[in-house]
Amino acid sequence: MLSATETELDLSLGELDHILGLQQAICGLVAADAPYLEVIDETCRVAEKLLPGAVATFMQLDTETGLMAMLSAPNVPPAGISRLKELKPGPGSGSCGNAVYRNEPTFVYDTFKDPRWSDLRQLAQDFNLCSCWSVPVRDEQGNVIGSFALSSFEHREPSGFHKRLLDVGAALISIVLVRHAQQQQMQAEKERLALELSRDVLTGLPNTQSMVETLRHTPSSAALILLNLNNLGLINARYGVTVGDKLLQAFAEALLQLAGPGKLFRGSADQFVLLYDELGAPEVELERLREHFFSQPVRLDTLSFHLTFNAGVAEGGQDLLRRAMVALKRARMRGKNASHIYNPETDEPAKQQQVDYIGWNLRLHEALRDGGIKAWFQGIHDNRDGAIGKWEALVRLEHGGEIFGPGQFLPVAELTGLMPAITREVVKQAVYQLTQVAGTISINITETDLELGYLPEFLAQAVQAHGVDPRRLILEIHEGVSSGSKQDYLEQLQHLKSCGYQLAIDDFGTEYSNFERILELEIDMIKIDAKYIRNIHQDATSYEIVRAIVFFARNAGIRTVAEFVHCQEVQAVVKSLGIDESQGFLFSEPAPQPTAG
Repeated sequence: MLSATETELDLSLGELDHILGLQQAICGLVAADAPYLEVIDETCRVAEKLLPGAVATFMQLDTETGLMAMLSAPNVPPAGISRLKELKPGPGSGSCGNAVYRNEPTFVYDTFKDPRWSDLRQLAQDFNLCSCWSVPVRDEQGNVIGSFALSSFEHREPSGFHKRLLDVGAALISIVLVRHAQQQQMQAEKERLALELSRDVLTGLPNTQSMVETLRHTPSSAALILLNLNNLGLINARYGVTVGDKLLQAFAEALLQLAGPGKLFRGSADQFVLLYDELGAPEVELERLREHFFSQPVRLDTLSFHLTFNAGVAEGGQDLLRRAMVALKRARMRGKNASHIYNPETDEPAKQQQVDYIGWNLRLHEALRDGGIKAWFQGIHDNRDGAIGKWEALVRLEHGGEIFGPGQFLPVAELTGLMPAITREVVKQAVYQLTQVAGTISINITETDLELGYLPEFLAQAVQAHGVDPRRLILEIHEGVSSGSKQDYLEQLQHLKSCGYQLAIDDFGTEYSNFERILELEIDMIKIDAKYIRNIHQDATSYEIVRAIVFFARNAGIRTVAEFVHCQEVQAVVKSLGIDESQGFLFSEPAPQPTAG
């Protein structure tokens, strides 16, 4: 057999021009992203024009069954295509079957006599297929995946031009099929990733993203129930996060069985959403759900839990999630295992609240852009020597010549996702101040900061830029973050601790604390919540609670700080209990720079 170069030397300029025309036409369709079958059909049509009195075909091999089927035959009648269905490659299976069987070109001059057509002789006679030339089509690894053929209505041998035409056609079809397989693989991967992104990893339920997309297409009669599982934080603290996760999975499985016509989604943390196209009596549905969990506890190994939940309900199709969140907040105000159905007359925020939200949102963005977010510093008094060598960084907003406290703008910052930006500003200013004074500064870290995972790198850059020892920074986390946080939060805090940063629990005593977790994190400092300190000189209950906290901390080697020390009477009790440090207006008011005392 002649090589490609020798064959091309035997071709006339006109024939080479035809080959080039075929390549350009097919490559143009591929570049235009035409459907792969259209490209293969066009390859057959162009080949037929270059051999009058013939038909071009492409038969594909099914690698699983080992059988061939006609994939492209633009000018073969349906009856002929049907006769070639499930063709098994072999010595007598015609030119195409032999090309695949032997993995080599097969040129048959007389199909009526040639033994290679013994199994298809009747077909050749019925459709007057006198000669047939076929070449294998291979994939990138050289494996046969089909055959490209020209079948003539007269007996003839292929010329060098025809052989080159078949080779080029087979190569083009191979490119098209490989590209199509890659596109299918990419599409399957996209669909797999899209499914993963739309599913909650823990429960397998559609997640918040999927819910938001579904809400865009709800009818006007739709209703939404937002469920908040009670006591998950307490269960995490008592039995560990693993048990809490299993409980969430069991709760999700039970809700899925109970959902009926409702669609179930996993919301954030311990929240689940039931979405109905129509819900006639939400009170009845809530009672049905409650009765199930009351009568059938969730069992995990040797543990048994009677689950309760708060629920917020919104009806009417529009703005369902926001209204259900408002209703859930109302339900929580009534205590655990309570529910509330949204009422626009009583639950819709006042117009002034909406205006305030818009105004503060605008001020926050302007302050972040123009340097209006400021860190102020309140000294912390050492109860042993009376010195102030430690400060807490407190955020303020400067706008229009006024200075605003955090209570006025932080709620809006939390709603708009600006808390991490504020944390970054406070960190940068606090680290700079450590280059101006001796001592340490504590900075409040939110759960959102941990969720985004940027702190280790950001803090490292900040302290390195100013040459500050990480041990001079105290990271204050809320008690709830330490007692019920996710595993990756804990690992992140442990990493920060290993880098030298000190860790403190802020507002200690406001929630159910996981003392084991506090020891695991090697907490350096506990800041006792102001609600126990402000009246400790008059309130016996507060006194006993604080005494217990100090006892635990002292035995664990953890320093204690009393917050909201506002008078000498309170300070006297604080010192008598052996609390290490005091913070409050009695000793220091927040100021733009740390002031030693």
